[in-house]
Amino acid sequence: MRARTRFTALLVAVATASALTACGQSDDGPKENVPTVTPATAAESPMSDATPAGTVVVALPAKAIVVGHGAGAKTAILSNDGTRVQLFAAPGAMDAPAPITVTVPALGAIAAVGNGFVGAGTDGLVRIDANGGVTEQKAELGGVLSLAVTDDQRVLVGTDRGHVLVLDSAGTVKRDIGGFVRVDSITVAPASAGDRAGQVVVLDRAQSAVTPIDIDTGELKAALRAGDGATVSTVDQYGRVLVSGTRNDEVYAFYGQPIVMRLRAPVPASPYAIAYDGRSDTLWVASTASDVITGYDVSSGEALERHRITSVPQVTAMTVTDAGDLLAVSGRDGALQVVFPNDVR
Repeated sequence: MRARTRFTALLVAVATASALTACGQSDDGPKENVPTVTPATAAESPMSDATPAGTVVVALPAKAIVVGHGAGAKTAILSNDGTRVQLFAAPGAMDAPAPITVTVPALGAIAAVGNGFVGAGTDGLVRIDANGGVTEQKAELGGVLSLAVTDDQRVLVGTDRGHVLVLDSAGTVKRDIGGFVRVDSITVAPASAGDRAGQVVVLDRAQSAVTPIDIDTGELKAALRAGDGATVSTVDQYGRVLVSGTRNDEVYAFYGQPIVMRLRAPVPASPYAIAYDGRSDTLWVASTASDVITGYDVSSGEALERHRITSVPQVTAMTVTDAGDLLAVSGRDGALQVVFPNDVR
């Protein structure tokens, strides 16, 4: 099926965000006395006999998936309870070896660092090398919701108490930035983003808002609302922050400093997990109410629907490899879906 969906360029009034400086935190808990919404959640996937596109690999029911970088890199998925990480080499390939399963302290989030990974949980960081070796770095982090890594290897941890913790490579907390209700997703713009390279943007589901922050000073920049039920964010090669609006059945893109909403489009059936493919400038969106993943060409400043494929049930997270393979994990059925570029042509 091919359809055309036009993203409408939209400038939205900028709401001023609270500013923080130095290393201190604004308070001990979430930000209070701010407009909030009930954090949106993905719709329950229907029971269906439809066959998912591509190849489906048996895996743990998972809440996160990330791909390492460079030679020997693997794909890691984090189990729903955060206590296990599975490492896959060449998932979906005919001769792929069995995955390595690593037991870890309960982790709330995971990210790639070189060809290995770093996870964060209540008691600190866990570093996992490509062969499954585990090293713990103790720190008091609290309830972890999100994680990102900067180009200079600082680790950014988002908590359920509305803070971004900035840790150095040794796992020591160097800065504590408050001012949010919760920190559900953190994006870091890549080097390819030009003057936006390194920009850090926080998504707070309870405020359904995106906010750039300066991790060197602790300052919160001007924030913008993202509908009233935003859930997941990622960043593209230009520094655009792409966000799924699960409650509103929309996706958004934000860009600049101060940020403005540059793109907005309807996406049916509870869009949740998203992933970006820089090779083809494609935004992939998983809709759990229909078990469909839709691919939008966003190269022109609008979105053209190019692909629509059947997904595994209850997609909780997606990513794209350097080769353009789309990977999606189910949080319900324990399945890793691998969709090669040739599978969607």
